[in-house]
Formats: sequence, structure tokens, C-alpha cells
Amino acid sequence: MSASVVMMCGLPAAGKTTIAGRLHAHAGGVLIRSCDVYADLDIRLPYWVERTRGFTVNVHEYDQVRDRAYEEIARRLEGHLHRASVVILDAVYGERSKRDAIYAICRARRVEVTLLYCHCADAEEVTRRFERRRGRESTPEHEASDRSVFRDIARRWEDPHADLLGDGSAPTIITIDTLTEPPIVSGPEESWLSGLVRQALTTAHARALSS
Repeated sequence: MSASVVMMCGLPAAGKTTIAGRLHAHAGGVLIRSCDVYADLDIRLPYWVERTRGFTVNVHEYDQVRDRAYEEIARRLEGHLHRASVVILDAVYGERSKRDAIYAICRARRVEVTLLYCHCADAEEVTRRFERRRGRESTPEHEASDRSVFRDIARRWEDPHADLLGDGSAPTIITIDTLTEPPIVSGPEESWLSGLVRQALTTAHARALSS
């Protein structure tokens, strides 16, 4: 069985982990979260925020461990290809080189890859999301509670809409505006994943309203 790979993409507090979790609950398959990989590799963001003084000094040291985490995500992806119907990669993937690594794996293994780009354009809402994480840093998904993490990733950001695959074509990108609830999904209508994502988010919203 050939897997379909879903690569999450977006700045911190854009709702990636929430969307990935809802899609995984609805579609099944395998969910690989960067926060879990960081925990497994004993990479603790609060420690690196302090050590790099908010990513202003000795950032290259953090870059090395961060690169190792993305390499581990790629390794786990390859271990699940042809074993699962869907593999969801929940990480920032803000740098083109890190997205290109996943595109290359999928091209070599002849599996479909779709990028789910999550964004929240409301700066005040992003601030509120960061504030809600404070005091909950011990859980992997809430570890990025310092705004310096956002600034560090924002400075690295490369627009995924300019990506090209190995054959020169553009990747399939589904955009999710997480400011609203349920989030607004924009993507190619012919994409089966667009419909699946809409179903997953609508189902999760209906469940939340009834609980």
C-alpha cells in the first residue's frame, strides 16, 4: 500500500498541531510530531531559549540539534512509507531546504505529498495563543511558549508557494486559516485531501459544540 504524505507548514501558534491532530483522528494513519521527536532527542526549547538568549547568540549550536530533529522526522517517515495510508508530519517546515528533503523522499518512493499551510493573520490572537501555553511547557505541544521562538522561525521563513518539486512542477498546497472555528480550508477542489481536511475539521467542530 502506498502512503500519502501530509506535510504541515506554518509559524508557531498557527494551529498546525491542532489541525494535524484533528486530521489524524479523522483519517487515521501515522502522525509524526516534531514536539515528540524533540522530547525523544532531549531537545528542550526553554533550555535553548535561555542558552541562546532568545536566539540572539550561538544560534548555530541550536541549529545543529534542530537539524538533527528534522533528520529524525525524515527517518521516521521513511520507516512508515508503504505501511500506512496517510503519514502526517507535524512540524514548522518553514525553510525550503527542509521541505525539499521531504519532497525528495516522496519522489524517490513515488508517494504523493501535499503541504498543509496553516496561518493566523491576527497578531493579537497569536499573542493569546502563546500566553495560553505559559505554565504548560512540560507538555511537548506547549513547549514553544516564548515569543523568541516565533521570531527565530519567522526570520528563517521561506514562502512555500514558491516551492518546486524535482520535476519542476509546484507541490499541492492546501491553505488553512485557523483564525475562525471551524478553520477555513482553501485548496484545489480536485484534491481528495481538501475534502478530507474539511470533513475532519467540520466533524471536530460539531463534536466540540455537542460536548
